[in-house]
Amino acid sequence: MEATTIHTAVREHYGELARTSNSCCATGSSTLYDENLIQAVPTEVSGFSLGCGDPITLAKLKPGETVLDLGSGGGLDCFLAARQVGATGRAIGVDMTPDMLAKARSNAERLKVANVEFREGYLEALPVEDQSVDVVISNCVINLSPDKVQVFREVFRVLKPDGRVAVSDIVTNGVLPEAVQKSMEAWGACVAGALDQRDYVRGLQAAGFVNVQVQPKGQTDRALASLPIGVPFSATITATKPNGTLAVDPLVIPLEVEPAQATAGKFDQLLGQVDALDTFDNGYDLRVKGDVATIRALVDELSAAASCCSPLSFNVVESADGVHVRITNNAASQPTTTATTGCCN
Repeated sequence: MEATTIHTAVREHYGELARTSNSCCATGSSTLYDENLIQAVPTEVSGFSLGCGDPITLAKLKPGETVLDLGSGGGLDCFLAARQVGATGRAIGVDMTPDMLAKARSNAERLKVANVEFREGYLEALPVEDQSVDVVISNCVINLSPDKVQVFREVFRVLKPDGRVAVSDIVTNGVLPEAVQKSMEAWGACVAGALDQRDYVRGLQAAGFVNVQVQPKGQTDRALASLPIGVPFSATITATKPNGTLAVDPLVIPLEVEPAQATAGKFDQLLGQVDALDTFDNGYDLRVKGDVATIRALVDELSAAASCCSPLSFNVVESADGVHVRITNNAASQPTTTATTGCCN
């Protein structure tokens, strides 16, 4: 699939969201950020959230730092970062969607934030000088790039030595179904472009980064990360650019991906009972051993734990060869549902 096709589809999807001021979920950013972090931001700005996490808290920003936000959207993360780095620091947002840039600049003028600017450009060719940034953040956007390897190279280029990466993004544990990978709706929904978590680590390491870690964001994400079948989940990604005094060969750095933690109680029980796995067009079929009522209860809890923007649905089906749990990725088949509006938390 051509990069220009993906860029066009993503730009149109998010341009429409900018024009209609639709956030991804009814809850907006309330489930993503600590209340103390966003309480000073008007709800019209803080409520427009298309992210999947909180890169600001993850980044541990310091006064005087320069922060670059990849895919800055309506500007929320830039405004939060600008406040933390103070008057001696600055925040730069890069976005390829003119409607988003217009919205962000209007918000900056309204909020009277002087130490923030927004630039039009692609993540694969950042309009930012070499070694000029202390921290790179991003919130559910790198997955939208058709060339993530080039994005990682660009991030390495613009970061100063000892600079750091603090990203929230969507990843998988296994390969996505081909039908999802080719769906333009699924690209806009932060699903089709999601990398396997190991490839994310390898890509950052190949670009030159060290101390790379990928960790599921929450309990539901840890559960999904435990299924090696390509379902998307939210993760935090951190990495560091060496200061130049280390002899680093990115090709021989040992893989540092954080293994998916064993999920507690009900999730462990369900996963431990899977004895066969098959695929269908937009999902996976797990044959599960055990009592039907117990399996239904476990699946109900897993389904209830999924957020409003999860593209997954879970169903229990009884058949002649046993009980099956079907996990369907709706992003490729239901482009008008809440699951495909671009939020992945």
